[in-house]
Amino acid sequence: MKFEVTRLDRAIAIVSPGMALRRVQARAAMSVVSGYSGARRDRGATARWTTLAASADADTLPDLDTLRARSRDLVRNDPIAASAVSTKVTNVVGPGHLVRPDINAGLLGLDADQKKAWEEQALAIWQEWAEGRNCDITRTQNFAEMEDTVYRGRLETGDIFSIRRYRERPGSLLGTCCQLVEGDRCSNPHFWADRPGLAGGIESDRDGAPIAYHFADRHSLDLMTSGAHEWRRVPAFTRNGRRIVLHIHGSRPRPDMTRYAPMLAPVIESLKQRSRYSEAELMAAVVSACFAIGMKSPDGQLGAGLTAPEGNGSGAAGSQQADIRFTEPGIIYDLADNEEVMNFEPGRPNPAYEPFVTQVAREVGAGTDVPYELLLKHFQASYSASRAALEMAWQGFRVERSRHVSQFCQPTYEDVISEAVARGLLEAPGFFTAPLMRRAWLTATWMGPARLTIDPVKDANADKTYLEMGVQTRTRICAERFGQDYQTVRARREEEDREAGTSGTEETSNAD
Repeated sequence: MKFEVTRLDRAIAIVSPGMALRRVQARAAMSVVSGYSGARRDRGATARWTTLAASADADTLPDLDTLRARSRDLVRNDPIAASAVSTKVTNVVGPGHLVRPDINAGLLGLDADQKKAWEEQALAIWQEWAEGRNCDITRTQNFAEMEDTVYRGRLETGDIFSIRRYRERPGSLLGTCCQLVEGDRCSNPHFWADRPGLAGGIESDRDGAPIAYHFADRHSLDLMTSGAHEWRRVPAFTRNGRRIVLHIHGSRPRPDMTRYAPMLAPVIESLKQRSRYSEAELMAAVVSACFAIGMKSPDGQLGAGLTAPEGNGSGAAGSQQADIRFTEPGIIYDLADNEEVMNFEPGRPNPAYEPFVTQVAREVGAGTDVPYELLLKHFQASYSASRAALEMAWQGFRVERSRHVSQFCQPTYEDVISEAVARGLLEAPGFFTAPLMRRAWLTATWMGPARLTIDPVKDANADKTYLEMGVQTRTRICAERFGQDYQTVRARREEEDREAGTSGTEETSNAD
């Protein structure tokens, strides 16, 4: 490594040349022996490892188009990539999240009955909005289906956007609706280069907070329409601070990051190489399963019209060479003079194929935070190992679920309840004037898909023990184990118990 002789070194050399020489020698030695071996440049493993400490956007934005295209191609065509995405979607979103309004009655000055009545009314309004298709600007999906699209798009593309729109339609209680926009369509107008304050289609202020988003009217490679692209500038917030555009994305590893890479970005190369290897192994196995029989006749015309497969030549002339290149099970060749059939033994199936695929699956699982047992949908280890894999998966799913709810579900719920209050469908004093009161009215609990389990009896006993210890609640157990709202389950059970009691009384009376 290079080092610089400072002015102090020269000054010391005038008074004491020996001391100056020892200083220079010590600094030269320290420049070679780095504190971190990963920073050494005098080793073979790191000598040609050239990296740049660039900004988050400089490291990400130039490669986003390629990463998105390759990620989508893998999800479409590679089973392990498709499994990584579908496994996360199934366990994070599933059939959609259930919401239970849980307002802060103490802060709002409400008693238990008032709290329950308000929450039931808010839940009814939300369900009417979310279960219909008018919640989608295109009127094609309900809210649960939009959740699937949002989270799947976030995994495949890196980020996705939801724009709050207002469109009154006949028979609809509210006018609020969502417009989902793929991350590709958020770009700088006219594909301008990034600059301070505008990067990746997001316009930001001096603090780095988003001001507006620029969306193209269609995808840059959309071949179904013609004409020049047009961009629309959508403000990030309203004048009173409410969000208009929801930017849904994964974790933010660096503070200044504007856009986000797909989930498969760290394992794209591994997945593609595995896919090519699998195709080669499959072709070799098919070839090894084929066999050919060569026959000769005195005049060389035996079966001349039978040897050419359909669509592989029209006559005897010129068809012999085409037959030799064509391979299918049980084919019979008419051999000419000085020709013979050679044995081909590729040694398939390859015994190293399965261990190799399993190892790649482990790497992909580590890169996507999905244990490879779930990735391959194959549990062959011990009970303890399988349970540990599920526990690790649940930790990741819980983090992803929390992020999905905070970025998409909860803000959308707040928009719906806000319109309901503005229309007078819900009474909420202080909702639009006091931020603290508004937050108290909008508090809610979200419940997602049930937690994975391989031994329900043991898990039930553990939940019972936690309840007795007072460290767990029935609401949380019902949400995690069954993906349901405990209050709804309890109300349904009380109704069933009443019906069962009435039915039993009637049967007893008839018997008498």
